[in-house]
Amino acid sequence: MKSRTTTAHRRSVQVTAVAAAVVASLSLTACGGGSGGSGGSGGKVKLSFSWWGDASRAKATQDAIAAFEKANPTITVSTQYATFGPYNQKLATQIAGGGAPDLMQIDWGNQSQYAQSNTLLDLAAGPGAVDISGLDPKFAGSGKEGAKQVAIPFGQATQSFVVDVTKLEALGVAVPKAGWTWDDVATFGAEVKAKSGGKLYGISDPGTTWAAFQSWLLQQGKQLYTADGKLGFGKDDLTAFWTMCDNLRKSGAATPANQTATLINGPAEDPLAKGTAAAEWDYDSIFASHAAATKDKLQLVPLPTIGGQTGMYAKPSMLLSVYAKSKHPKEAAKLLSFLVNDKAAGTALGTSRGLFPNTAVRQQLAATATGNDKVVADFEAANASQLAATPAAPPKGDGQLITLMQRIYGGVSFGQQSPEAGAGSFMQQAEQILGS
Repeated sequence: MKSRTTTAHRRSVQVTAVAAAVVASLSLTACGGGSGGSGGSGGKVKLSFSWWGDASRAKATQDAIAAFEKANPTITVSTQYATFGPYNQKLATQIAGGGAPDLMQIDWGNQSQYAQSNTLLDLAAGPGAVDISGLDPKFAGSGKEGAKQVAIPFGQATQSFVVDVTKLEALGVAVPKAGWTWDDVATFGAEVKAKSGGKLYGISDPGTTWAAFQSWLLQQGKQLYTADGKLGFGKDDLTAFWTMCDNLRKSGAATPANQTATLINGPAEDPLAKGTAAAEWDYDSIFASHAAATKDKLQLVPLPTIGGQTGMYAKPSMLLSVYAKSKHPKEAAKLLSFLVNDKAAGTALGTSRGLFPNTAVRQQLAATATGNDKVVADFEAANASQLAATPAAPPKGDGQLITLMQRIYGGVSFGQQSPEAGAGSFMQQAEQILGS
């Protein structure tokens, strides 16, 4: 979600100075893990809760936490957050050391791995039981690992292009409409580049984005994974996708490699915010972060199509899980339930993580939504009938493939290898990671 997002599936893990800096900042707000929750003074229970996101999401989350603490005066919540890559590195370290937060936000791509290592509490029964009757059953099922409900979606998102309307209007370029194709993307990009005198590219290159590739596969009736957790595509599929992206970049329709590399830095630092790209692939749950990073008017547009198919689907933007070793599973589950069911939480969170999980509350919020929340709610409503079925949870190793794609296509975009050679390298390494 992207970090932003999810932007979970488009943001790279940085393992050097940035990671070290963020981990250092985490230590200033971390409250220990599951560890970190404790029985505070006066009989109060202190919970620890961590998530990834940016400052705008942090404010929304803190407002929701404040509402929870007001309704539950015997529980206090200490929080920590970071961008996607460093957050997941920190969480993995905490889990390995037996000290994860009581309540944690997890990426769908890591769910199977954490569940199989018995890190996540069963939320369907026992002290961690959470009422999810207000959620769509199929969508709530995305948090299942076998018979256990190990996670609960913290928001519903779908895939989109975020478009800078202000810049397009200034250039006299039409905003793309639903039903556009990848050929239209090339034409759009070329027009933007020409009318801006080479100062603006049509789109940020999506070649490093694992989730964009997934949508491209879905548009053709193919899947990222098979039912048994193996790769659902072949080398030729990835070669074709990367060749398309390579051609967009070489023609000037998409950003050059050095600009595409900034996608790891979040909405405030990427080509869309810096004014070098007119459109960018992302989840709609990140729209508020994009809007906060620019004074321009932005709009959400459905993905380009193949054969009329968008490849868009309802995705858990992120999920919430209770640490299996938490000393306060009942209170952690109570916080989780509040964050996915209570109207006060929905009002505070808005669409900072996509549509609110509880469908009744979601409808109430949509009826009175304004600003960025209305943009996201209207976009979801307009495209609901076009959404494909939500795939099963990704297998263990999905997170590594996200990083692998970023690294290998990065080499392709810098001209270090061809799309075909890069695809061959990816397939070989990916099969080893998945145990194929």
